[in-house]
Order: sequence, then structure tokens, then C-alpha cells
Amino acid sequence: MTEPGAYGAAGEGTGGRLLALACLAFLDEDPETHVAEASAAGFGAVSLRVTGSTSPVRADLALDLRRCARLRRVLDDSGTGVVDVEVLRLEPGLDDDHVASVVEAAHVLGARHLLAVNRALDRDAATDLLDRVVARAAGSGVRPCLEPMRFTRCRSLAEAIATAEPAGAGVLVDALHLARMGDPPRAVADAVRVHGPDLFPYAQLCDAAADTTLDLLDEAVHGRVLPGEGALPLRALLAALPARSPLVVEAPTRALAGSPARVRAEAAMRALRDVLASAPAASGDGGLRG
Repeated sequence: MTEPGAYGAAGEGTGGRLLALACLAFLDEDPETHVAEASAAGFGAVSLRVTGSTSPVRADLALDLRRCARLRRVLDDSGTGVVDVEVLRLEPGLDDDHVASVVEAAHVLGARHLLAVNRALDRDAATDLLDRVVARAAGSGVRPCLEPMRFTRCRSLAEAIATAEPAGAGVLVDALHLARMGDPPRAVADAVRVHGPDLFPYAQLCDAAADTTLDLLDEAVHGRVLPGEGALPLRALLAALPARSPLVVEAPTRALAGSPARVRAEAAMRALRDVLASAPAASGDGGLRG
């Protein structure tokens, strides 16, 4: 096995960035298929859902470490890394044993990051809980990262920074959520300059309309479009992000729903490469943690 936290290599034409394929558009497939099709399409890494699955083909990996070990072999055989596992929900009564099982699954899979969302807690309580998660993950090679979303209790980039940084966690920037929270790319550039690139170890990309009348959660799960097919300022965002931070395509689209996994993966790669080819050079320091 490769070491925990190891990534596949960045491909040509990526600006030195690792490109990853998120699991959200592939929850109808088993994770082995997701990994295989991501690798075939040219992605160097994936994200994996290990807990909170509602799909009948996606049993929670955090409850089955043997399955995680088998999947790790699939990852290693294909040279595919794991940029993050999801999703740890910060809420009252979060069980330490559950946190431990999710961290262990992430470690076995070789993940760099553990995605966390704050659905219920005020800032101080969320920081305290996130601090416990960071402590539990210490030594595992897994770094928790908090994702702000307008429909959660963490509704802005500034709120995410104020919550995560004191706990030693990272902040995950998602292009859709950033836009819906009203945070422009320059807010990311300013945050990288002030807080350093290490606080923002990777980012999720998709596209969408400039404004939406959709329910925000429904849009996030079903109503995105591929990078370059909407009106979000992706090129400005790419310039604002740390220069070599991994990019994860998270773009479940209604247009491709039900298409073969290979079709979805290849479409995501084509769209992302097209956006990268026309993007200005990033100015941030892209040093990677780990």
C-alpha cells in the first residue's frame, strides 16, 4: 500500500494540480466502479463517502473496515489517491466512537482529508467539537476540513475560517456554495494571503447559473452543471486558490443523471481541462500539507 495521504500524480495540462472526481454524482454506483471510471478518465484521485449514505449500493464504509481495505487495494492498483472522505456532521451528541470509526476508515483508505459540515452548532460549540475531531485524527495522516454552505450553521467563508482555524482544521472552498453565500473569489484570495494556503488544502469545482430560484440543498445535490457550462466565476476562483491545491469536480447534473459512470467521468474531465486551459495562472503559494 502507498502511505496514508499519498496522491496519484498530477497529469499534463493541469498546472501541477491533482484532479479528483467527487462521489456525489456517483452514489448510484459502488465505490469500486467510481474509482475505476475516475482513473480511466484521467483523474488522479477521488472523494469517497464513508458515512451518511442513503444509496442502496453504498453501505457505509466506516462500518466495514474490511471493505475499506479491499477498496484500498483497488485504489493502489489503479494509482488513485483519495483527496477526502465524507461526511462528518457536527451536531449535538456526536459520538466519539462514530468519529473514531470515520477517522479509521479515512486512514485505511489513505485519505488526506475528512470533510465536515456544521448543521446545528453555534460557532464556539462547533470549534470545540472540531478540535476534538482534529485531536482524534492526529497521527492518522487525515486532516478534518470544514465546508461552509448557506443552508448550514456555517454560512460564509469568514465563519468557516473563524470556526476551523482555532481547531487546527482546514477550510474547503466549493465554487457553488461560495457563490450562494455571496463570497466573491477575491474573498478567497484575501483569505489565502492573510491566513496562508495551508488553511485551504483543496477545493471543489462545478458550475451553475449566476442566480437560482431552486432550493439550495436541491441545487447542490442535483442542480449543478459541469465546470464551464454555467456563469460562476471559476477562472477568477482558480486564480485566487493556492497554486497547486487539488481540484475536485463535484458536479451532479440532471443532464447526465442515469448515464453510464464512464460517460459522467469523462465529461467531468473534459470540462475541467477546458476550464484549466483558459484559466490565468494562480498567484497563491500552493504548498500541500502532509
